[in-house]
Amino acid sequence: MRQDWVLRGFRQFDAPVSLVLAYDRELDPGAVVHFDLGALCYGIVLAAWDRGLGSVINGQGIMRSDIVREVARIPESQVIMTCVAMGYPDDSFAANTVRSDREANGDFVRYVGFGD
Repeated sequence: MRQDWVLRGFRQFDAPVSLVLAYDRELDPGAVVHFDLGALCYGIVLAAWDRGLGSVINGQGIMRSDIVREVARIPESQVIMTCVAMGYPDDSFAANTVRSDREANGDFVRYVGFGD
């Protein structure tokens, strides 16, 4: 089952859409572009979920970036950073029903200057 899950990741979890996020190589080196693209990725995922689309940020889907680059016709001048699998969630799939317990914010966050 673990191997099946790994292979599903390489197949973008069989989602009908895969967004490949890349940036211009001229922007390297520099962590700011990674931060910006991460923020964009996060915004895309939140907007998709708000509209009922499931989204999975999946670096595994670009582990063979040479193949992704060829199929998606991404030029060498672009650095492939990550991808987002997107589609309507299958609520009958067991992995989509997993919910984890979370610690309360108050257990690990300290707010300073907000009406303490």
